[in-house]
Parts: sequence; C-alpha cells; structure tokens
Amino acid sequence: MPSISFLKFESNMLTDVERIIASHGQLNHSGKGRRGLGHITRSGVLMLCAAWELYIEEVMLEGVDYFSRKLDSPKELPKTVQKELSSHVKESKHELKPLELAGEGWRSLYKNHAEEVLRGLNTPKSGNLNPLFKRFLGLEELSKSWSLGKDVINDFVSTRGDIAHQGSQAQYITINNLKSYKSQIEATALDVDNMLTEYLCINTPGTERPWRRRL
Repeated sequence: MPSISFLKFESNMLTDVERIIASHGQLNHSGKGRRGLGHITRSGVLMLCAAWELYIEEVMLEGVDYFSRKLDSPKELPKTVQKELSSHVKESKHELKPLELAGEGWRSLYKNHAEEVLRGLNTPKSGNLNPLFKRFLGLEELSKSWSLGKDVINDFVSTRGDIAHQGSQAQYITINNLKSYKSQIEATALDVDNMLTEYLCINTPGTERPWRRRL
C-alpha cells in the first residue's frame, strides 16, 4: 500500500480532475473546432496543480512524522535537518525556545516547524521543493526521482501560474493537454512515493519501509 498521502491524492484529489474531464466530454459535441470549453480545461489544470501541491506537502510531513517517531534523538536526524532545527531555535525571538529541544520536545518542534514553513509553499516546482526536502528530510534533490524530468513538472506549474494570473487570456488548454498533465503528475507523485519510502527506511536503521512501493 502506498503512503497515506498518495492514497488521498489518488482517491480524493484526482477524483475532482477526473470529474472535470468527464464533464468536458458531456458538454462537447461532435465536429471540428473549439467548443468554448476552455474554462473547463483551465479549471482542471488549477485543480490538478492543487492536488500535486497538497500531495507534496502531505507526503513530506508524513516523512517528518516518521522520522520523529522512529528516531530516538534529534542527533539521529540527517545533518541538514539537525542544522535546520538548530538555526530555527537560534533565530527565534523567544528566549525559552531552546528548551523545546529538551527531552521529547524536539519531536513537536520538528513537526511544527515543518508545517509552518510549508504554509508558504505556493509554487511546487523543483526549485522550491528540492530545498524543502533537504531542509526537513535531508534528501538531496527530490526532483532526481522524477522519471519524466523536472522540466515537465516545472512547465506544468508555469502553465498553472499563467492561468491563475491571466485567466481566459492564458494559452488554450485542450482536453488532451489536461489528460496528459494528469498522467504526468500522477506518475511523478508515484515516483516520489516509491523513492521516499526507501529513503526513510535507509535513514532509520532497523525499521521496515513506512509504506509499500507500487510498481
């Protein structure tokens, strides 16, 4: 079974995109030419990108939660994560902040800090995601796991940005474009899921994979 995040992505978030695609088919008619259904396909792109962003946020937090439960001390976290938490504490204006690292407090501090930083994510491209996964999971270049390459995903997110800022003036999205985007995002999310379960297992010696790979 894949991660909880992927199951939610697949069964809940992608369902809305599939319904949009089905609605387009019902509204379309036979013959050549555009049908004035650009608003349907643009909505599909917006919904699909929201699904991708939410999956990425939730699977990273799932990884953070796994580390916080399986490791006995913050010193067992990857070095980049240790540095992130140390900097967070040092930069805090609250003079008692360092005490939160004492005892079991590091687990809550770790998860709360990750959640807080993720709230600022709004452009889920490789240039934003790679640093986040390194800071909070110690993972080098998340986008290396994307079998389709980072440009495919980055271009898709740019298309979402154009639609969000230009509306009907953005490039026309055909139903085939939308279907292709859906396949690309679904495949890339699965790439992340399969890679991350292996990574988390390797970095928590003596434990099993947090979830199963799906081939």
